[in-house]
Amino acid sequence: MGHTRKLGVKSLNVLYTLDNGFKVQLMVSLNSLIKKTKTELNIFIIFDGMNDDDYKNLKKRENNRVKITFLDAPKISNKLIPDRGAKSQFYRLYIPEIFSDYPEIERVLYIDSDSLIESSEIENIFELDMNSFAIAAAIDPWSAFYKSLFNLEKSTNMFNDGVFLINIKYWKDNKCSDKLEKLIETRNHFIQADQGLLNELIHGAFRILDPKYNVISSYFEMNYKELLCYRKPVKFYSKNQIQNAVKNPCIVHFTSTFLDNRPWQNGSEHPLKKNLD
Repeated sequence: MGHTRKLGVKSLNVLYTLDNGFKVQLMVSLNSLIKKTKTELNIFIIFDGMNDDDYKNLKKRENNRVKITFLDAPKISNKLIPDRGAKSQFYRLYIPEIFSDYPEIERVLYIDSDSLIESSEIENIFELDMNSFAIAAAIDPWSAFYKSLFNLEKSTNMFNDGVFLINIKYWKDNKCSDKLEKLIETRNHFIQADQGLLNELIHGAFRILDPKYNVISSYFEMNYKELLCYRKPVKFYSKNQIQNAVKNPCIVHFTSTFLDNRPWQNGSEHPLKKNLD
């Protein structure tokens, strides 16, 4: 089985990184990814704390179309102490280094374990023109004040890195890893952990995905007017784009909010929690 998918090459490369606290979510996400795709699938996993049973359960999902490969965690800067979650979230900063043993791989889709694939349209992400971008991702609705924390102008879009496609070749050609390390050295603490760093590094120069590829929980919990009022984004998707994403999602990302619990927690009212069974 090949490890790359260029235009016309039938192979999708997907990466998950997690610790032991999200292994159940990984199993569900993985099942949905396999179910909703038809193309050859190369799934790469970095799993802190994986035991033999976890390994066997994951490998059971392999077949003639699906290959699962476990990778070692990258060496990350000692300065990277998360303000939320586990250190495994920082691994996605090092995707080009993670895939250094796979020089034929030029693109990788990173997916958070707390995501559910709802449509075969996920395959369309790999067909994007990425020649001028290191990353393709969906806009995260943040205010001008919040953007200033990352040295971003108010009109600069931020993205949610729970789902993003990385163009490894562009990243390497433009020495993004060197720029990232220099950025890390200037910080003593990290707001929004990896996502904050990536946004400051990319500085709005990302290929914008349709919101259906990363439908965060807030889109289900608020109507469009409420969302704009609460999050106060300077630049954002249209009302129709958000409504269509909620109605016909491709990837649902079960993000944490103050309005509702996540689907695997007691009391959750997320309308798609039934799809996790």
